[in-house]
Amino acid sequence: MKQRYDFIVIGGGPGGTPTAMALASAGKQVLLVEKGQGLGGTCLFEGCIPSKILRESARRLVEIREATDFGLKLETQSLQLDWNAIQQRKQNILTKRSMGAQQKLKQIPNLELIMGTASFIDDKQVKITPHTGDSQTVSFDKAIIATGSTPARPPIEGIDLPNVLDSEQILSIDHLPEKMVIIGAGPIGIELAQIFHTFGCEVSILEAGAHILAPVDQELAEQLKQQMMDDGIAITTNCKVKQISETASELSVNYQTDAGESLERSAEIVLLVTGRHPNTDGLGLENTQVEFNPQGIQVNAQLQTSENTIYAVGDVIGQPMFAHWATAQGLALAKNLMGMKVPMPDKQTNSAVIFSQPEIGMVGLTEAQATQAGIDYSVARYDFAQDARSQISGRASGVLKILFETQGHKIIGVHALTEGADDLMGEAALVVKTGIPLEALAGSIHPHPTLTESFAQAARMALAKLQAGIST
Repeated sequence: MKQRYDFIVIGGGPGGTPTAMALASAGKQVLLVEKGQGLGGTCLFEGCIPSKILRESARRLVEIREATDFGLKLETQSLQLDWNAIQQRKQNILTKRSMGAQQKLKQIPNLELIMGTASFIDDKQVKITPHTGDSQTVSFDKAIIATGSTPARPPIEGIDLPNVLDSEQILSIDHLPEKMVIIGAGPIGIELAQIFHTFGCEVSILEAGAHILAPVDQELAEQLKQQMMDDGIAITTNCKVKQISETASELSVNYQTDAGESLERSAEIVLLVTGRHPNTDGLGLENTQVEFNPQGIQVNAQLQTSENTIYAVGDVIGQPMFAHWATAQGLALAKNLMGMKVPMPDKQTNSAVIFSQPEIGMVGLTEAQATQAGIDYSVARYDFAQDARSQISGRASGVLKILFETQGHKIIGVHALTEGADDLMGEAALVVKTGIPLEALAGSIHPHPTLTESFAQAARMALAKLQAGIST
């Protein structure tokens, strides 16, 4: 470890690692500090990747159960779920990806990785404490905080009881529970509810708000909610959890409905998924002028904190909390710090996917947001029930909504509910980012039969209605 670096990056997740690599590749002397078990952050070890590995096993299970619908007769109906094997496969993938990231770092001579913690002494120095070895004071020209977030702990009596788990702990549980109550119906709660339900767990969801997936297009969220309930997942909205208590053999969750009725649900596991909290503890921010609160570190449009030498990216500065958003911020910041004037990522053109079953993909404004902004807009729609590719795959349901300005037809939002929505969001992000008109999308040639042709189909149908004087 040197005594001085051009840049110190604290946090080796999807925000910090690409930022450190970009700066070091440009010739800067960079120190990357990561306190976890390896590079990748929450996304790799306790979030995006492990949850999708479990989801993939659940998806394969559904395919086997539905094999007869595709003319495939199994010789036996006996199907065993090996939870230990699923967990081992998950760990193998995580280890491979983390080691791969470290190998990439070793190829950049100006980049040094320390596994340990970093705490600010002042606006020019940090104390580095490796997991093994002595602490050392290091100076820097600029520092970048990318420490991510951790699961929030709501003020509910009984949340410290055994078998009350958060979204990170549940991914490494040593057995498949028989019954689970999930508190919170955000993206993580919905994804995990469907995964464990597919594996055979009885799942109930309790949500304080009026809707599941509050930031998502309400029409799509309600369609998904109805499908989940039809599948056997119990969902209660507009309720407040009052207490979690322990009985002789399980946990009991006491909650109150908006009508004032007090009810209970029992479960082997209670899963808390009520949001995430920015990681600022232990950074020594009190020794600097950096302003922060429970919502995160405060930054300006250039991601600079109130301390001129310190910047921050990703979950630690608050919403939106997505791995790809942190990466986009970090790469843009690195370019600007190297003297390249590039625009910072715009929340209104950010893309996201809820890995539900079916998936929800979204880019840009929802109808509610467009209305709130006073935008005169129309909606182009496409029903995936009529889509060839959806029918072939046996997933012929869902809808695509393309929001566009009534005057000029500029596309301002794309929202899809369908299995495969994740792969549609790349094109959707480009369409919203560039602000192309509906006519350009209608004129593009998409391959057939694919889900992507839904974009052109929706655009053509909307334009035909407009030409005929029919409101969309």
